[in-house]
Amino acid sequence: TQIPVESGRVRGVILADGSQISAPVVVNVAGPHSSRINQLAGAQVDMKITTRALRQEVAHVPSPDGFDFEKLGLVVSDNDIGIYCRPENGNHVLTGSEDPDCDRHDWVDPDEYNKGFTDQWTTQVLRLAQRIPGLKIPNQAKGVVDLYDVTEDWLPIYDRSAIDGFYMACGTSGNQFKNAPSAGRLMAALIEYCESGNDHDAQPLQHRLDNIDYVLDTASMSRRREINTESSFSVLG
Repeated sequence: TQIPVESGRVRGVILADGSQISAPVVVNVAGPHSSRINQLAGAQVDMKITTRALRQEVAHVPSPDGFDFEKLGLVVSDNDIGIYCRPENGNHVLTGSEDPDCDRHDWVDPDEYNKGFTDQWTTQVLRLAQRIPGLKIPNQAKGVVDLYDVTEDWLPIYDRSAIDGFYMACGTSGNQFKNAPSAGRLMAALIEYCESGNDHDAQPLQHRLDNIDYVLDTASMSRRREINTESSFSVLG
């Protein structure tokens, strides 16, 4: 797999079987593999903010007897015990870590990592049980083991790159799923802005969020930004 670049501009992608897809614009939305895609294109040369794959465990446990958590439960962030929870299909409670200092960060190779549950699953469920005393803790762990695509400040990169036509929507750090529709519109506006000849690095796109009548300075999501010290440095963003 390759990302050909000629005279400073991306030319498309070459697939593993050797076939080429020509394109004037390529967008890196590769999630936990985003850093490898940037390396394929040579796009990492001017990046102050980068991405790494972080292994995460999310637990699914049955709702307490007599309560329909799937229907009546809420999305809850509990920084005091370092977890969040929300309703999950099958009248389950989903709970994950809010990445307190006591939880070890498990940085991994996105192509080779432990997909089984560990003591972290038990820790998160026991934390949840402090808030839901009637919670039943099953003997068999259920849930999801997968990866976040994390930046140094846990905030996303929505930006162009040093290569004309090559863009990045990555580093979502576990907190951007709910923003996906807005992120798509932002990236479309950013690509149009840059491909129209504007210098986004010198004069970053000012993107209007119509529903809340707010203008977003996209420099806050630049690959060349300084680390945002006001971040939570966690899945909370």
